[in-house]
Amino acid sequence: WWLCQHTTTQIATLEKQVNMEVAAIRALRSRRLHNPTTAKGKPADDEESQASAADGESDSESTADTDLAKAMQVIHRRTLEGFITWCNYVSSATLGSLCRKGLDMDALRDMSAQVMENATRPPDRLFVEALVLRVMESVGEQMLQCPERLSYLLFHTYQEAGGLWDLGPTNFTIDMDKLHDGLVQMNLHTNPYTRHKMPNGKHELGLNFDDINESGIQCRENVTKTFKEPASMMVVVDFLLCYRVPIMLKLYCLTLSGYIYLGSHQGDDITTTHNGTFLAPKWLRINFLQYVAMGDAAVWMLIEAVLVLYVAWQRWPSLGYRSPGIPGLRFMLTHLLNMCCSAMGGLWVFAERDFLRKPWECAESDVIGVCQDPRADRLVDVLKVAVSYWVCRVIIFILMNGKVEPIFLYGTPDSARRSDSGRGWSANLARDLTVNLAWVAMLGTCIFAEVWLLLPTIKGLDWSTTCGLDLLGDISGLPASTGVCSESTQSASFQCLSCLSSVGTGWLLVLISSLVDIYFVFYLASAVVGGIMGHHRHLNDLKNTSLPIDLREHQGREASLFERTFGPGWQHVWRVMVKGLLVESLISPKQAQSLAQAAGVALDEADAPMTQRARVKNQKPIHLTRFPALAAERLAFFFQSLKSIEEQSLVKTPKSFEPSTDALTGADFDPGSIPSLTQIIPAYNEVVIPSVEFLRSGAEPDDAKNGSPDDQPGLGDLTLPPQGDGVNTNLAFMIS
Repeated sequence: WWLCQHTTTQIATLEKQVNMEVAAIRALRSRRLHNPTTAKGKPADDEESQASAADGESDSESTADTDLAKAMQVIHRRTLEGFITWCNYVSSATLGSLCRKGLDMDALRDMSAQVMENATRPPDRLFVEALVLRVMESVGEQMLQCPERLSYLLFHTYQEAGGLWDLGPTNFTIDMDKLHDGLVQMNLHTNPYTRHKMPNGKHELGLNFDDINESGIQCRENVTKTFKEPASMMVVVDFLLCYRVPIMLKLYCLTLSGYIYLGSHQGDDITTTHNGTFLAPKWLRINFLQYVAMGDAAVWMLIEAVLVLYVAWQRWPSLGYRSPGIPGLRFMLTHLLNMCCSAMGGLWVFAERDFLRKPWECAESDVIGVCQDPRADRLVDVLKVAVSYWVCRVIIFILMNGKVEPIFLYGTPDSARRSDSGRGWSANLARDLTVNLAWVAMLGTCIFAEVWLLLPTIKGLDWSTTCGLDLLGDISGLPASTGVCSESTQSASFQCLSCLSSVGTGWLLVLISSLVDIYFVFYLASAVVGGIMGHHRHLNDLKNTSLPIDLREHQGREASLFERTFGPGWQHVWRVMVKGLLVESLISPKQAQSLAQAAGVALDEADAPMTQRARVKNQKPIHLTRFPALAAERLAFFFQSLKSIEEQSLVKTPKSFEPSTDALTGADFDPGSIPSLTQIIPAYNEVVIPSVEFLRSGAEPDDAKNGSPDDQPGLGDLTLPPQGDGVNTNLAFMIS
């Protein structure tokens, strides 16, 4: 009975989806009959139009069986699209990958083709194949969180049944032990940071759903640990490695700020004056380009070495397998090459270095005697190595960290469809340019703030000038100074250490500020640009309750918008909306009656229709300020949304709103024309791993749902956990 209940529930769910897809096919046919051309005046040439031409242009020529077959083909592909992706991914593994062991690559490709090209296969067979996956998801409970593992098990289920190409009588078998493999281990030990002796006699780290899922990607017969979670100081290492690109990008902005600051006249004369121009540097700027290049080489050499070692340690259980995130030979060679190039580049700059100190006399002038930098006459020879290093660094940085794979998956994977919908390569290029220009502007703002606000705050603060510690010698280019750290006997004195720590703390604050200033600039830019976009889209009046609502039939603007959007039965829709506000106790019965009468209808459908005299008397503009705030804001938002629908429909596209076929109460409306909606449902006190007692308790379907506090239906949020598993699984709402 337990399996029968799961199967019956999933059959009912799948039948509803098929019926809705049939309704959608009929709605699309009806829409084409009312709008046979596209926005450009050309005949529609999409798949639906071609299918309509093949099957006939009228309902009389398209049978119910044909619609059912088409709907089942769509639902079959939609249900098994994750399985197709898994088959294609695993079958593309290299010959040396461990993923290929024990699997028939030809069978994987054939199964993927049988799902994608299912037009010639009987609908009942497609229904059963989709049902097998749904039942596995239902009886697998928390295994629903591991779609790749389910795909691996589904492949073996199909293969044991003779494959998808066998159309004869077939028995599909679900191995419950394999399906729940991993959940038992999680129930015994879930701490991924400590080892615990498991029933197999081995001391293992705690499993999680990521390990179970990745075991499916790696085609492991048994679930095992595939990833080592960082702990203690490894968390800091993991954070720095994950954010190494934005951190280094921000440090490069600080480097550019420092180069500009050396000629900005914002600091000491010896530091920020007479250092040449931006393209013709002298003194400190020449030194700066060289020692920062050597420092950058050392940083990248350290980053790449730590990255290779850390990733190898973290993904050691999965090395040799193929799944996203596992370092392969290409990953290792790429980062080792960058490490070697950084090391050789830094050594090259060091070998060709040419550092000079800037004399104190040059704080006021750079035209007399010793204040003329002798390197300025041979600037190309002096800086050719450093400049070559920076050019190579920019190229390597872009190539290694540029976007090589899409970070957004379109709902329409076909490129031709995306182009028709306004998302072709030109639109993508324009969007990317806009985004890049926006980031350049924000980073430029950060550089401006650092040059003229941050760096001037440490004017004259450095270990050489302030403390007299000539630690860097000729590298910094600053002339030697006397101070509390000048003498070797004073280097460990309290005064010297206090000076060094104070100056170091000041520079540390500047460094931290330069790393976080992008957040303030980003949110400021988001507020300004978002405000402009919101004003352009009229979102500033979205909840404006001061605007009157005129629902007088054939007179009021809101009444016309209502009728155009919802059809001739708009007044009935309005009555239902008012009743909803009344049921939620957001308005009083008297207010509900006045709102309904403002549209010329009675609140209760059983009442006699309003006379013409009563209509004229009661149909008045609605002033939302006289109603409770929450109800007024909801109604204001609703009517402002109607205005946006009207504006969008002025530009005709294949997706534009058509009152004749899309209006809810229109004569030619079909429920299938309603677009799909994805909702994120909050789960309060969700049971992650159900216990035996939990599964046994709660025999009613409602017992699997969250309950109301104090057993009072309708009071507050459903925050009480479910009483038990009930007939359906506690994750059934996640099944599409």
